[in-house]
Amino acid sequence: MAFQKTILWYDLETFGLNPRTDRIAQAAMIRTDLSLNEVEPPILLYCRLTDDYLPNPESCLITHLTPSDVNEKGMCEFDFITRINNEMLRPGTITAGYNNMNFDDECIRATLYRNLYDPYEREMRMDRSRWDLINLVRAAADLRPDGIDFSKKNPETGAPSCKLTDLTESNRIDQEGAHDALVDVYATIAVARLIRRKQPKLYMWAFEHRMKNKVWDVIDVERHIPILFTHPMFVSERGNTHPVVPLWRNKEKSNDIWGFDLTKPVPDSLDGIEDPKAAGFVRIATNKCPFVAPMSVLDTDSELRLGFSREEAERKARMIVARHSYMLDLSPLFKDQSFEKETDPDYTIYDSFLTPRDKETLKVLNSKSPEEKLREGEYNLDDTKYHKLLWRQVARNWPEALNDKEKIQWKNFCASRLINPPSKYSLTMEVYMRACNDGIDSLETTAEEKQIFMKLRDWGIELQQRVLS
Repeated sequence: MAFQKTILWYDLETFGLNPRTDRIAQAAMIRTDLSLNEVEPPILLYCRLTDDYLPNPESCLITHLTPSDVNEKGMCEFDFITRINNEMLRPGTITAGYNNMNFDDECIRATLYRNLYDPYEREMRMDRSRWDLINLVRAAADLRPDGIDFSKKNPETGAPSCKLTDLTESNRIDQEGAHDALVDVYATIAVARLIRRKQPKLYMWAFEHRMKNKVWDVIDVERHIPILFTHPMFVSERGNTHPVVPLWRNKEKSNDIWGFDLTKPVPDSLDGIEDPKAAGFVRIATNKCPFVAPMSVLDTDSELRLGFSREEAERKARMIVARHSYMLDLSPLFKDQSFEKETDPDYTIYDSFLTPRDKETLKVLNSKSPEEKLREGEYNLDDTKYHKLLWRQVARNWPEALNDKEKIQWKNFCASRLINPPSKYSLTMEVYMRACNDGIDSLETTAEEKQIFMKLRDWGIELQQRVLS
């Protein structure tokens, strides 16, 4: 059954930079049709903080959001993520953002998981899918920049800047109040409209190849046909696009295809290569909206801009294909370092996946009242970590539902998190308060920043009195 497709553009502001350990502060969503016309009013949500978490002051300086702001305007995390999830689950929804694959989507997954939802359901079935605009922007700068101002450069790499604020400023797009989620969503849609208007073929190619099955259509692993691959790992003053010859598909992770960067020298053999990535081997994650295109997209202007020729790339590809050792699946040599191992149930989203029975049990649990969740005894769950997550979910969202003994247990849990958190990415109360006091006392902080640090210090004092006294 076909569903009417719409794009749900969204953006998050968070209290830190780790998707698994940090919390969302604000979310904004705007739904458009495929022509990028708004079809519904925008949605702006805030999420209250709980007593077991400390925000990162540096993130608060960027967003200007503090615990007092979100606690005054917001809802509990369960209601917050339920509202977001309901929007993303609508049939035909394409969830899209700017650099969302690597951060915002991971924050959504972690929050769904922490609240006993299936973190992947929104990405499957009923014509739902995901899209990330940022690789299209990189490809536009490298391959089809006409009509779009990419004059601002990344000061560290010299490449055209793909920061949303730089793009909007260069192209006279209003983004007053950047790092407010709703402002950033409007800016993202405006950039999408600009590329769609100025480079419609490039835009439609990226949009139509957002899903992994479409990416697989472009990547010929059997015949090893070279392709263009746009990715920030290639970033230099030349841009983000390199020619790559696909070599093998990872047997353990079928979404990953490995290839060789054809701008690199071709090694005579694989013997002695200690760092395959440094040698030129690259991973294409087909499930994360990579921008890939045939070599035919490369025109003369692009060759000059990027610093390589199609002819030379195809010659190197033939050399590699002729060396049969390159055709072996060397995936075990490439250690996945995308996430560091965590042991606390709050953070082990990728250590195990929901069994069908647990998925149904959690759906039933999330339909019950907080009191029912805690009072109906032990649930028959295949993965025992969900018993801990269930208790934490109730305590975080509805502490009033706890009895006297459970309230003491919750206070003790929060105290442990504030004094000795299980993840190295989380702040202790000591470090947090020192950062707040240093910010207030520093001659380098502005009067506005001092106000933020004072609000953050007040939150720390409030937690010390409520949890640590």
